[in-house]
Amino acid sequence: MNALISVTIVFYSTVLECMRICLSPLLKKISDKYGWDLPLRQRLPVTFRDFRKRTVVWIHAASLGESKLLIKFLESLKKKHPEDLYLITAATRDGVNYIHANRVPGVCAAGFLPVDTIPLMRGIIEHFSISRLWIIETELWPSMLWVCRSKHIPIGIVNARIEEKTFKWYYRLKKGFEFLFKTVDIILAQNQDYAARYIALGVNPSNIHIVGNIKSHISITRPPKKEWLAIRSNLNIRENDQVLVAGCVHTGEGAILAECFKLLSKSETINKLIIVPRHLKETGKIVEESGCNIVTLNDPRTSRNWDICIINSTGILDDMYKCADAAIIGGTFVNTGGHNVWDAARYGIPVFFGPDYSAQVDGCETLLTNGVGFKVKNATELAEMVYRVLKKEASKFMQAQRLFTDTMNRRQSLLEPLIP
Repeated sequence: MNALISVTIVFYSTVLECMRICLSPLLKKISDKYGWDLPLRQRLPVTFRDFRKRTVVWIHAASLGESKLLIKFLESLKKKHPEDLYLITAATRDGVNYIHANRVPGVCAAGFLPVDTIPLMRGIIEHFSISRLWIIETELWPSMLWVCRSKHIPIGIVNARIEEKTFKWYYRLKKGFEFLFKTVDIILAQNQDYAARYIALGVNPSNIHIVGNIKSHISITRPPKKEWLAIRSNLNIRENDQVLVAGCVHTGEGAILAECFKLLSKSETINKLIIVPRHLKETGKIVEESGCNIVTLNDPRTSRNWDICIINSTGILDDMYKCADAAIIGGTFVNTGGHNVWDAARYGIPVFFGPDYSAQVDGCETLLTNGVGFKVKNATELAEMVYRVLKKEASKFMQAQRLFTDTMNRRQSLLEPLIP
């Protein structure tokens, strides 16, 4: 490794380490005030089982969305290497909560990513005797990569992407950051553009494989009826109720959902609407702008009768999609670019979204092309489209869904052979 680069990273690490130690009381107060969980970022992740004399692979994600992908990718890793154990980490509280709640038996430890200093990174790597590191999307931490390279630990990036703005920043400082990219031995890139950017930054072209967005590598299946009924029972939903779930909803979308539900109720197409906010702090505003009687629940259990409910809780969206007959993707009727369409599509239900899906173009276009996703402009179009798909042209949707399910389930098997 270039001596100047090593000196730079050691200096960066030393500054962080001095701040961590010398400013500990002040940082703790700031951490407590803003919910940074700094004490947990200076400890080893929680251990669930004995990992000694076992091969341990580390998988790291950034926030909640990447943590969901981490759990998905872990399924593929376990199929390829069922004897290995896995350390899984995330950088945010929501991400850590998710990986804790969804960990599988092969996970030996889970928790926060340590503060990016050489001593803390070396500590976690040596404690768990890490044999390989997988990074989800673009979580490149200098000290983490420096320690891995110094210990000859192979590194892979899954669902790799690098946006143009970030690429230009890295490229201007290419000589300083080239080691970050030359350290990586395999990149599973989302598309050709991302792959080309990694090559320009120094990654060996033979180490890059274009596999598409792994979020779309899904196994589409309806949930077991027993589970489906249990989720509905907890929410006081009858078996024959028609349920529409709006996930990751933002302020500005409440009125659209309320108007849509009003129209669908008249046609007896939908009689239950579940709203799951993207951010809990927006719950009150979404309720206010809807202008109708919404039951607010702090968890997905109630004995109350309701027509529209908003669930003020995290980590429950998957279960809501499981019990739904159709889904609406939030963030597509306001200027945010939308959220992951595959969270809903994986359960074989029709998926509806607004005109702004700039952050989910590949997924939305794939669903549209295959006749299982539907784009609308406003509440009236949304209600009309839901009615058409669920009532007027239900058999047409079912046929399209069967073909799409076969295609997607075959694609799921393409990733495993590339995993070293």
